[in-house]
Amino acid sequence: MSAARKILLSGGRVVSMVDGEAERVADVLIADGVIAAIGPEIAAQDADVIDAAGMIVAPGFVDTHRHVWQTQLRTVASDWSLLDYLVHMRLIAAAFYTADDAYLGNLVGALEALDAGVTTLVDHCHIINTPEHAREAARGLIDAGGRAIFCFGTFPNTPRVAMDVPADPDWRRGAAEALRRGALASDTGLVRFGFAPSEAESMSLDDLTSEIAFARSLGAAAISCHVAMGPYDAGARRVRRMGEAGLIGPDLLFVHGAALTDQELGLIAAAGAGISATPETELQMGMGFPVAFRAREAGVRAGLGVDIVSNYSGDMFMPMRLGLQATRAARNAAFQARGRAPAAITPLAVEALRMATLGGAEAIHMERQIGSLAVGKSADIILVGTDTVHMTPAHDAVGALVLNARPSDIDIVIVAGRIVKRHCRLLCADWPSLRGRFQASCARIFDQARSVESADIAAFARGFWPHLE
Repeated sequence: MSAARKILLSGGRVVSMVDGEAERVADVLIADGVIAAIGPEIAAQDADVIDAAGMIVAPGFVDTHRHVWQTQLRTVASDWSLLDYLVHMRLIAAAFYTADDAYLGNLVGALEALDAGVTTLVDHCHIINTPEHAREAARGLIDAGGRAIFCFGTFPNTPRVAMDVPADPDWRRGAAEALRRGALASDTGLVRFGFAPSEAESMSLDDLTSEIAFARSLGAAAISCHVAMGPYDAGARRVRRMGEAGLIGPDLLFVHGAALTDQELGLIAAAGAGISATPETELQMGMGFPVAFRAREAGVRAGLGVDIVSNYSGDMFMPMRLGLQATRAARNAAFQARGRAPAAITPLAVEALRMATLGGAEAIHMERQIGSLAVGKSADIILVGTDTVHMTPAHDAVGALVLNARPSDIDIVIVAGRIVKRHCRLLCADWPSLRGRFQASCARIFDQARSVESADIAAFARGFWPHLE
Protein backbone atom coordinates (compact mmCIF):
# COMPACT_ATOMS: atom_id res chain seq x y z
CA MET A 1 0.00 0.00 0.00
CA SER A 2 3.05 2.26 -0.31
CA ALA A 3 2.75 5.31 -2.52
CA ALA A 4 4.30 5.30 -5.95
CA ARG A 5 6.29 8.50 -6.48
CA LYS A 6 4.23 9.12 -9.63
CA ILE A 7 0.92 7.75 -10.85
CA LEU A 8 -0.58 8.68 -14.19
CA LEU A 9 -4.31 8.14 -14.67
CA SER A 10 -4.57 8.06 -18.43
CA GLY A 11 -7.57 9.11 -20.51
CA GLY A 12 -10.34 8.99 -17.91
CA ARG A 13 -13.61 10.92 -17.81
CA VAL A 14 -12.63 13.54 -15.26
CA VAL A 15 -15.38 14.95 -13.07
CA SER A 16 -13.31 17.45 -11.10
CA MET A 17 -16.09 18.98 -8.96
CA VAL A 18 -14.35 22.32 -9.39
CA ASP A 19 -17.29 24.72 -9.59
CA GLY A 20 -18.07 25.55 -13.22
CA GLU A 21 -15.92 22.81 -14.77
CA ALA A 22 -17.63 20.27 -17.02
CA GLU A 23 -16.74 16.62 -17.48
CA ARG A 24 -13.75 16.15 -19.80
CA VAL A 25 -11.45 13.40 -20.99
CA ALA A 26 -8.01 14.03 -19.52
CA ASP A 27 -4.98 12.57 -17.80
CA VAL A 28 -4.31 13.12 -14.10
CA LEU A 29 -0.72 13.07 -12.86
CA ILE A 30 -0.08 12.35 -9.19
CA ALA A 31 3.32 13.08 -7.71
CA ASP A 32 4.34 12.81 -4.05
CA GLY A 33 0.75 12.35 -2.97
CA VAL A 34 -0.72 15.43 -4.65
CA ILE A 35 -2.24 16.21 -8.04
CA ALA A 36 0.60 17.57 -10.17
CA ALA A 37 -1.21 18.09 -13.48
CA ILE A 38 -4.55 17.56 -15.23
CA GLY A 39 -4.74 17.73 -19.01
CA PRO A 40 -4.50 15.86 -22.30
CA GLU A 41 -1.68 13.40 -23.02
CA ILE A 42 0.56 14.18 -20.05
CA ALA A 43 4.05 12.71 -20.40
CA ALA A 44 5.44 11.26 -17.18
CA GLN A 45 8.56 9.16 -16.89
CA ASP A 46 8.83 6.50 -14.21
CA ALA A 47 5.11 6.70 -13.41
CA ASP A 48 2.72 3.88 -12.63
CA VAL A 49 0.45 4.33 -15.67
CA ILE A 50 -3.18 3.31 -15.14
CA ASP A 51 -5.42 3.09 -18.18
CA ALA A 52 -8.54 4.99 -17.09
CA ALA A 53 -10.22 5.04 -20.51
CA GLY A 54 -13.98 4.76 -20.08
CA MET A 55 -13.74 5.12 -16.30
CA ILE A 56 -15.06 8.10 -14.34
CA VAL A 57 -12.29 9.84 -12.39
CA ALA A 58 -13.71 11.82 -9.46
CA PRO A 59 -12.79 13.09 -6.00
CA GLY A 60 -13.15 10.62 -3.16
CA PHE A 61 -16.36 10.99 -1.19
CA VAL A 62 -16.38 12.95 2.08
CA ASP A 63 -18.71 11.46 4.72
CA THR A 64 -19.29 14.15 7.33
CA HIS A 65 -21.02 12.00 9.95
CA ARG A 66 -20.68 8.32 10.80
CA HIS A 67 -20.72 6.25 13.99
CA VAL A 68 -18.11 3.83 12.71
CA TRP A 69 -18.04 1.66 15.83
CA GLN A 70 -21.50 0.23 15.10
CA THR A 71 -20.24 -1.93 12.23
CA GLN A 72 -20.64 -5.10 14.33
CA LEU A 73 -24.39 -4.50 14.54
CA ARG A 74 -25.12 -4.13 10.86
CA THR A 75 -28.85 -4.55 9.96
CA VAL A 76 -30.18 -4.61 13.55
CA ALA A 77 -31.67 -1.11 13.24
CA SER A 78 -33.58 -1.70 10.00
CA ASP A 79 -36.98 -0.89 11.52
CA TRP A 80 -35.94 1.19 14.51
CA SER A 81 -37.30 4.52 15.64
CA LEU A 82 -34.98 6.99 17.35
CA LEU A 83 -36.34 5.71 20.68
CA ASP A 84 -35.41 2.14 19.71
CA TYR A 85 -31.95 3.34 18.71
CA LEU A 86 -31.38 5.15 22.01
CA VAL A 87 -32.52 2.16 24.05
CA HIS A 88 -31.00 -0.76 22.19
CA MET A 89 -27.86 0.78 20.68
CA ARG A 90 -26.78 3.63 22.91
CA LEU A 91 -27.93 2.31 26.30
CA ILE A 92 -27.56 -1.47 25.84
CA ALA A 93 -25.30 -2.67 23.01
CA ALA A 94 -22.64 0.00 23.58
CA ALA A 95 -22.24 -1.19 27.16
CA PHE A 96 -20.86 -4.53 25.99
CA TYR A 97 -18.18 -3.18 23.65
CA THR A 98 -14.65 -3.96 24.81
CA ALA A 99 -11.70 -1.93 23.60
CA ASP A 100 -10.90 -4.66 21.08
CA ASP A 101 -14.47 -4.45 19.79
CA ALA A 102 -14.03 -0.69 19.35
CA TYR A 103 -10.87 -1.34 17.36
CA LEU A 104 -12.49 -3.94 15.13
CA GLY A 105 -15.62 -1.88 14.56
CA ASN A 106 -13.62 1.15 13.53
CA LEU A 107 -11.14 -0.82 11.43
CA VAL A 108 -13.76 -2.78 9.48
CA GLY A 109 -16.08 0.24 9.25
CA ALA A 110 -13.29 2.40 7.86
CA LEU A 111 -12.35 -0.34 5.39
CA GLU A 112 -15.99 -0.48 4.28
CA ALA A 113 -15.87 3.26 3.68
CA LEU A 114 -12.70 2.99 1.60
CA ASP A 115 -14.16 0.13 -0.42
CA ALA A 116 -17.09 2.43 -1.23
CA GLY A 117 -14.85 5.30 -2.31
CA VAL A 118 -15.17 7.31 0.92
CA THR A 119 -11.67 8.69 1.30
CA THR A 120 -12.51 11.02 4.21
CA LEU A 121 -14.96 10.48 7.08
CA VAL A 122 -15.89 12.19 10.32
CA ASP A 123 -16.20 9.57 13.04
CA HIS A 124 -18.55 10.71 15.84
CA CYS A 125 -17.24 8.13 18.31
CA HIS A 126 -19.45 7.78 21.38
CA ILE A 127 -18.18 4.33 22.38
CA ILE A 128 -15.49 5.59 24.77
CA ASN A 129 -16.20 3.19 27.65
CA THR A 130 -12.59 3.38 28.94
CA PRO A 131 -9.40 5.25 27.96
CA GLU A 132 -8.32 2.13 26.09
CA HIS A 133 -11.47 2.32 23.97
CA ALA A 134 -10.38 5.76 22.77
CA ARG A 135 -6.89 4.56 21.85
CA GLU A 136 -8.16 1.44 20.10
CA ALA A 137 -10.97 3.14 18.18
CA ALA A 138 -8.51 5.74 16.88
CA ARG A 139 -6.03 2.99 16.02
CA GLY A 140 -8.71 1.25 13.97
CA LEU A 141 -9.07 4.32 11.76
CA ILE A 142 -5.29 4.73 11.48
CA ASP A 143 -4.72 1.09 10.55
CA ALA A 144 -7.40 1.22 7.84
CA GLY A 145 -5.39 3.82 5.93
CA GLY A 146 -8.06 6.37 5.05
CA ARG A 147 -8.44 10.01 5.96
CA ALA A 148 -10.59 10.80 9.03
CA ILE A 149 -11.42 13.14 11.86
CA PHE A 150 -11.81 11.11 15.04
CA CYS A 151 -14.35 12.96 17.17
CA PHE A 152 -13.77 11.84 20.75
CA GLY A 153 -17.23 11.37 22.28
CA THR A 154 -17.95 12.06 25.94
CA PHE A 155 -21.33 10.30 26.17
CA PRO A 156 -21.17 8.43 29.53
CA ASN A 157 -21.74 4.78 28.63
CA THR A 158 -21.99 2.49 31.66
CA PRO A 159 -20.33 -0.88 30.94
CA ARG A 160 -22.29 -4.07 31.61
CA VAL A 161 -19.20 -6.29 31.64
CA ALA A 162 -15.92 -5.95 33.52
CA MET A 163 -13.82 -3.06 32.18
CA ASP A 164 -11.02 -0.94 33.60
CA VAL A 165 -12.99 2.29 34.11
CA PRO A 166 -11.09 4.99 36.05
CA ALA A 167 -12.65 6.20 39.30
CA ASP A 168 -12.15 9.86 38.39
CA PRO A 169 -15.49 11.12 36.95
CA ASP A 170 -13.54 13.42 34.58
CA TRP A 171 -11.38 10.63 33.18
CA ARG A 172 -12.66 11.19 29.62
CA ARG A 173 -10.98 14.59 29.51
CA GLY A 174 -7.71 13.03 30.56
CA ALA A 175 -8.10 10.33 27.94
CA ALA A 176 -8.81 12.94 25.27
CA GLU A 177 -5.74 14.93 26.27
CA ALA A 178 -3.57 11.80 26.17
CA LEU A 179 -4.85 10.87 22.71
CA ARG A 180 -4.24 14.41 21.46
CA ARG A 181 -0.66 14.33 22.78
CA GLY A 182 -0.07 10.86 21.40
CA ALA A 183 -1.51 9.09 18.37
CA LEU A 184 -3.44 12.15 17.16
CA ALA A 185 -0.86 14.85 17.87
CA SER A 186 -0.50 15.81 14.21
CA ASP A 187 -2.74 18.43 12.59
CA THR A 188 -1.66 17.28 9.12
CA GLY A 189 -1.86 13.49 9.45
CA LEU A 190 -4.46 11.34 7.74
CA VAL A 191 -6.37 10.87 11.03
CA ARG A 192 -6.86 14.06 13.04
CA PHE A 193 -8.31 14.79 16.46
CA GLY A 194 -11.89 16.00 16.78
CA PHE A 195 -14.48 16.10 19.55
CA ALA A 196 -18.12 15.17 20.14
CA PRO A 197 -19.88 16.61 23.22
CA SER A 198 -22.02 14.17 25.18
CA GLU A 199 -25.32 15.28 23.57
CA ALA A 200 -25.63 18.94 22.69
CA GLU A 201 -29.39 19.13 23.25
CA SER A 202 -29.81 17.00 26.37
CA MET A 203 -27.01 18.60 28.40
CA SER A 204 -27.19 22.04 29.98
CA LEU A 205 -25.90 24.99 28.01
CA ASP A 206 -23.25 25.53 30.71
CA ASP A 207 -22.00 21.95 30.34
CA LEU A 208 -22.03 22.23 26.55
CA THR A 209 -20.08 25.49 26.77
CA SER A 210 -17.51 23.79 28.98
CA GLU A 211 -17.09 20.84 26.62
CA ILE A 212 -16.73 23.06 23.56
CA ALA A 213 -14.14 25.19 25.37
CA PHE A 214 -12.24 22.02 26.29
CA ALA A 215 -12.34 20.78 22.69
CA ARG A 216 -11.00 24.12 21.47
CA SER A 217 -8.22 24.04 24.04
CA LEU A 218 -7.07 20.81 22.38
CA GLY A 219 -7.32 22.26 18.88
CA ALA A 220 -10.07 19.90 17.71
CA ALA A 221 -10.34 19.88 13.91
CA ALA A 222 -14.13 19.52 14.16
CA ILE A 223 -16.64 19.50 17.01
CA SER A 224 -19.58 17.29 16.02
CA CYS A 225 -22.99 18.05 17.61
CA HIS A 226 -26.37 16.38 17.06
CA VAL A 227 -28.96 19.19 16.96
CA ALA A 228 -32.50 20.16 15.90
CA MET A 229 -33.73 16.66 15.14
CA GLY A 230 -37.10 17.54 13.69
CA PRO A 231 -39.99 17.06 16.14
CA TYR A 232 -37.56 15.72 18.77
CA ASP A 233 -36.27 19.30 19.06
CA ALA A 234 -39.61 20.37 20.62
CA GLY A 235 -38.70 24.03 20.40
CA ALA A 236 -35.35 23.73 22.21
CA ARG A 237 -33.65 26.10 19.75
CA ARG A 238 -30.24 25.07 21.08
CA VAL A 239 -28.40 26.57 18.10
CA ARG A 240 -30.04 29.96 18.64
CA ARG A 241 -29.02 29.85 22.28
CA MET A 242 -25.50 28.82 21.33
CA GLY A 243 -25.40 31.81 19.01
CA GLU A 244 -26.57 34.14 21.77
CA ALA A 245 -23.81 32.74 24.00
CA GLY A 246 -21.15 33.33 21.33
CA LEU A 247 -20.37 29.62 21.04
CA ILE A 248 -20.75 29.08 17.29
CA GLY A 249 -17.48 29.03 15.39
CA PRO A 250 -16.08 27.49 12.21
CA ASP A 251 -14.97 24.37 14.08
CA LEU A 252 -18.56 23.31 14.84
CA LEU A 253 -20.20 20.66 12.69
CA PHE A 254 -23.95 20.50 13.30
CA VAL A 255 -25.54 17.15 12.49
CA HIS A 256 -29.13 16.50 11.31
CA GLY A 257 -30.64 19.97 11.84
CA ALA A 258 -34.06 19.49 10.21
CA ALA A 259 -35.70 21.79 12.78
CA LEU A 260 -33.20 24.61 12.33
CA THR A 261 -34.91 27.95 11.73
CA ASP A 262 -33.84 30.33 9.00
CA GLN A 263 -32.35 32.51 11.73
CA GLU A 264 -30.28 29.60 13.03
CA LEU A 265 -29.10 28.73 9.54
CA GLY A 266 -28.03 32.35 9.22
CA LEU A 267 -26.04 32.12 12.45
CA ILE A 268 -24.31 28.96 11.23
CA ALA A 269 -23.52 30.47 7.84
CA ALA A 270 -22.16 33.69 9.35
CA ALA A 271 -19.86 31.75 11.68
CA GLY A 272 -18.54 29.51 8.90
CA ALA A 273 -19.70 26.40 10.73
CA GLY A 274 -20.80 23.27 8.87
CA ILE A 275 -23.88 21.08 8.65
CA SER A 276 -24.03 17.35 7.99
CA ALA A 277 -27.38 15.98 6.81
CA THR A 278 -27.95 12.22 6.94
CA PRO A 279 -31.07 11.67 4.81
CA GLU A 280 -31.52 7.96 5.53
CA THR A 281 -31.70 8.47 9.30
CA GLU A 282 -33.78 11.60 9.17
CA LEU A 283 -36.37 10.08 6.86
CA GLN A 284 -36.60 6.76 8.70
CA MET A 285 -36.55 7.91 12.30
CA GLY A 286 -38.95 10.85 12.07
CA MET A 287 -36.17 13.39 12.54
CA GLY A 288 -37.62 15.86 10.05
CA PHE A 289 -37.00 16.61 6.40
CA PRO A 290 -33.29 16.54 5.44
CA VAL A 291 -31.90 20.06 5.72
CA ALA A 292 -29.04 19.71 3.23
CA PHE A 293 -30.32 21.69 0.26
CA ARG A 294 -32.08 24.30 2.40
CA ALA A 295 -28.85 24.82 4.32
CA ARG A 296 -26.82 25.11 1.15
CA GLU A 297 -29.22 27.72 -0.24
CA ALA A 298 -28.83 29.66 3.03
CA GLY A 299 -25.08 29.87 2.44
CA VAL A 300 -24.12 27.15 4.91
CA ARG A 301 -21.21 24.80 4.32
CA ALA A 302 -23.27 21.62 3.89
CA GLY A 303 -22.29 17.99 3.44
CA LEU A 304 -23.85 14.55 3.66
CA GLY A 305 -23.29 11.62 6.00
CA VAL A 306 -24.05 7.91 6.31
CA ASP A 307 -24.66 8.06 10.09
CA ILE A 308 -25.38 4.53 11.36
CA VAL A 309 -23.99 1.47 9.61
CA SER A 310 -26.10 -0.58 12.05
CA ASN A 311 -28.89 0.26 9.60
CA TYR A 312 -27.57 1.43 6.23
CA SER A 313 -24.78 0.53 3.85
CA GLY A 314 -21.61 2.49 4.37
CA ASP A 315 -21.52 4.21 0.98
CA MET A 316 -22.47 7.72 -0.11
CA PHE A 317 -24.66 6.73 -3.04
CA MET A 318 -27.85 6.33 -1.02
CA PRO A 319 -27.49 9.59 0.95
CA MET A 320 -27.03 11.40 -2.36
CA ARG A 321 -30.04 9.71 -3.94
CA LEU A 322 -32.41 10.02 -1.02
CA GLY A 323 -31.43 13.61 -0.29
CA LEU A 324 -31.81 14.56 -3.94
CA GLN A 325 -35.05 12.74 -4.71
CA ALA A 326 -36.75 13.61 -1.42
CA THR A 327 -36.02 17.28 -2.04
CA ARG A 328 -37.30 17.01 -5.61
CA ALA A 329 -40.45 15.32 -4.32
CA ALA A 330 -41.07 18.07 -1.76
CA ARG A 331 -40.62 20.80 -4.36
CA ASN A 332 -42.82 18.98 -6.85
CA ALA A 333 -45.49 18.57 -4.18
CA ALA A 334 -45.53 22.33 -3.71
CA PHE A 335 -46.47 22.69 -7.39
CA GLN A 336 -49.16 20.05 -7.03
CA ALA A 337 -50.63 21.80 -3.98
CA ARG A 338 -51.23 24.82 -6.24
CA GLY A 339 -52.76 22.67 -8.97
CA ARG A 340 -49.65 23.08 -11.10
CA ALA A 341 -46.87 20.87 -12.44
CA PRO A 342 -43.13 21.65 -12.64
CA ALA A 343 -41.64 22.50 -16.03
CA ALA A 344 -38.13 21.92 -14.63
CA ILE A 345 -36.81 19.73 -11.84
CA THR A 346 -34.60 20.97 -9.03
CA PRO A 347 -32.18 20.40 -7.43
CA LEU A 348 -29.76 18.97 -10.00
CA ALA A 349 -27.76 15.76 -9.65
CA VAL A 350 -24.50 17.69 -9.67
CA GLU A 351 -25.64 19.52 -6.52
CA ALA A 352 -25.97 16.20 -4.68
CA LEU A 353 -22.56 15.05 -5.91
CA ARG A 354 -21.05 18.34 -4.79
CA MET A 355 -22.40 17.84 -1.27
CA ALA A 356 -20.88 14.36 -1.16
CA THR A 357 -17.46 15.68 -2.20
CA LEU A 358 -16.49 19.36 -2.13
CA GLY A 359 -19.44 20.35 0.07
CA GLY A 360 -18.39 17.83 2.69
CA ALA A 361 -14.83 19.13 2.54
CA GLU A 362 -16.14 22.67 3.04
CA ALA A 363 -18.21 21.59 6.06
CA ILE A 364 -15.01 20.48 7.82
CA HIS A 365 -12.83 23.28 6.37
CA MET A 366 -10.68 20.94 4.28
CA GLU A 367 -11.67 22.25 0.85
CA ARG A 368 -8.12 23.44 0.17
CA GLN A 369 -6.83 19.88 0.52
CA ILE A 370 -9.63 17.58 -0.68
CA GLY A 371 -13.10 17.46 -2.25
CA SER A 372 -12.21 18.33 -5.85
CA LEU A 373 -9.57 17.48 -8.42
CA ALA A 374 -7.23 20.42 -8.89
CA VAL A 375 -3.49 20.88 -9.15
CA GLY A 376 -1.92 21.09 -5.70
CA LYS A 377 -4.69 19.24 -3.88
CA SER A 378 -4.22 15.88 -2.19
CA ALA A 379 -4.67 12.95 -4.54
CA ASP A 380 -7.83 11.53 -2.93
CA ILE A 381 -9.39 10.05 -6.03
CA ILE A 382 -11.77 7.29 -7.12
CA LEU A 383 -12.00 5.58 -10.51
CA VAL A 384 -15.43 4.17 -11.29
CA GLY A 385 -16.02 1.62 -14.02
CA THR A 386 -18.81 2.07 -16.57
CA ASP A 387 -18.76 -1.34 -18.26
CA THR A 388 -21.31 -3.21 -16.13
CA VAL A 389 -24.91 -3.82 -17.19
CA HIS A 390 -26.28 -1.11 -14.90
CA MET A 391 -23.63 1.46 -15.91
CA THR A 392 -23.76 0.98 -19.70
CA PRO A 393 -24.14 3.45 -21.30
CA ALA A 394 -23.08 6.24 -18.97
CA HIS A 395 -23.86 9.22 -21.18
CA ASP A 396 -23.63 11.63 -18.25
CA ALA A 397 -20.86 10.90 -15.77
CA VAL A 398 -22.45 12.93 -12.96
CA GLY A 399 -25.81 11.22 -13.42
CA ALA A 400 -24.09 7.84 -13.46
CA LEU A 401 -22.31 8.54 -10.17
CA VAL A 402 -25.33 9.92 -8.38
CA LEU A 403 -28.11 7.64 -9.63
CA ASN A 404 -26.59 4.45 -11.03
CA ALA A 405 -23.26 3.57 -9.46
CA ARG A 406 -22.62 1.05 -6.71
CA PRO A 407 -19.57 0.44 -4.50
CA SER A 408 -18.74 -2.61 -6.62
CA ASP A 409 -18.21 -0.29 -9.60
CA ILE A 410 -15.34 1.48 -7.84
CA ASP A 411 -12.23 -0.01 -9.40
CA ILE A 412 -9.54 2.14 -7.80
CA VAL A 413 -9.39 4.24 -4.63
CA ILE A 414 -6.43 6.52 -3.93
CA VAL A 415 -5.79 8.33 -0.63
CA ALA A 416 -3.02 10.92 -0.50
CA GLY A 417 -1.42 9.29 -3.53
CA ARG A 418 -1.58 5.73 -2.13
CA ILE A 419 -3.63 3.16 -3.98
CA VAL A 420 -5.74 1.40 -1.33
CA LYS A 421 -8.11 -0.38 -3.72
CA ARG A 422 -7.28 -1.68 -7.18
CA HIS A 423 -9.12 -3.98 -9.58
CA CYS A 424 -12.11 -3.73 -7.21
CA ARG A 425 -10.11 -5.26 -4.32
CA LEU A 426 -8.90 -3.61 -1.13
CA LEU A 427 -5.12 -3.70 -0.81
CA CYS A 428 -5.00 -2.32 2.74
CA ALA A 429 -6.31 -5.34 4.65
CA ASP A 430 -6.34 -9.13 4.66
CA TRP A 431 -10.12 -9.43 4.88
CA PRO A 432 -10.34 -13.26 4.93
CA SER A 433 -8.19 -13.46 8.06
CA LEU A 434 -9.82 -10.41 9.67
CA ARG A 435 -13.36 -11.63 8.98
CA GLY A 436 -13.34 -14.48 11.52
CA ARG A 437 -12.15 -12.28 14.37
CA PHE A 438 -14.70 -9.64 13.44
CA GLN A 439 -17.58 -12.12 13.23
CA ALA A 440 -16.77 -13.46 16.69
CA SER A 441 -16.98 -9.91 18.05
CA CYS A 442 -20.30 -9.38 16.24
CA ALA A 443 -21.86 -12.55 17.61
CA ARG A 444 -20.82 -11.92 21.21
CA ILE A 445 -22.02 -8.31 21.31
CA PHE A 446 -25.33 -9.23 19.67
CA ASP A 447 -25.98 -12.13 22.05
CA GLN A 448 -25.11 -10.09 25.13
CA ALA A 449 -27.26 -7.15 24.08
CA ARG A 450 -30.20 -9.40 23.26
CA SER A 451 -30.13 -10.88 26.78
CA VAL A 452 -30.92 -7.53 28.46
CA GLU A 453 -34.47 -6.79 29.55
CA SER A 454 -35.20 -3.42 27.98
CA ALA A 455 -38.58 -2.34 29.42
CA ASP A 456 -37.18 -0.24 32.29
CA ILE A 457 -34.51 1.25 30.03
CA ALA A 458 -37.17 2.21 27.48
CA ALA A 459 -39.24 3.87 30.19
CA PHE A 460 -36.19 5.88 31.24
CA ALA A 461 -35.39 6.84 27.64
CA ARG A 462 -38.91 8.11 27.03
CA GLY A 463 -38.18 10.82 29.57
CA PHE A 464 -35.96 12.55 27.03
CA TRP A 465 -38.93 13.00 24.68
CA PRO A 466 -42.17 13.28 26.67
CA HIS A 467 -44.15 14.03 23.51
CA LEU A 468 -43.57 10.58 21.98
CA GLU A 469 -46.66 8.61 20.99
